[in-house]
Formats: sequence, C-alpha cells, structure tokens
Amino acid sequence: MKMISRGCLASLAVMTLSSVACGDVDPAEAVTISQGVYGMTSYVNDVCPSECEREPRSMTLRVKSLPHDADVVSVTSNEDGFYEASLVMGDYRICTTFGRCTDFSVGVNEVVRLDYEMSVGPGWSR
Repeated sequence: MKMISRGCLASLAVMTLSSVACGDVDPAEAVTISQGVYGMTSYVNDVCPSECEREPRSMTLRVKSLPHDADVVSVTSNEDGFYEASLVMGDYRICTTFGRCTDFSVGVNEVVRLDYEMSVGPGWSR
C-alpha cells in the first residue's frame, strides 16, 4: 500500500512493506521516487547482553530547504524503517524530531540515501 502526499516543493511517498519480514527491507529496491531522499531508520540497543542487533524503527523526520531553513516536508518511516521523499533539485537539511540533523544536496535525477541509527553511535550515515 502506498500513501502519497504532494506539495508545491516536494511530494512524499511512504511505502508499507507488509509482506517483507522485519529487517529484510532492501531500500534500494523499495524506492519509488526518481529524485529526492530515501533511507532506513533503525535502533540499536547499546547495552545489550550479547551482540547488538539493529532493529527497524519508525520515526518522523523533517526536511528543510537551505539556506533559509524553511520546512519542506515531514515524513514518517514505516514499521520496517523505510522512508522516502520526492524533492526538487537543491540543498536540504534532514532532522529527527529530537534535533539530530545532516545536510545534503539533491541534483537533477539524483536519489540520495541517508540512513539514521538511533543509538550512541554515528546517527546519520550515507
């Protein structure tokens, strides 16, 4: 099932991948946009008793245009941790609701992958 919301500057598509087992999502295969940002959001328990496993985590992310830091779109990753947002060419900042942000640029026909890991670790990664 797809939920699609379109705006003047951006359109957003979040896919629900109910047929895929938890943690088995390949975001490169799930992408439906031709220009914008996509990725996975996950959680790692850093005090686990043995090897720590990454778990998909749904979270809300805000995308802002730069340099004016104007809100463009808000996207919530699904239960598998997948999110995507269609964006026009430009410079952006993507942030979690708790203020961890990273800047990125989108070129013509470019899809940028940004993953977020909630833990004491690095946070955003490409």
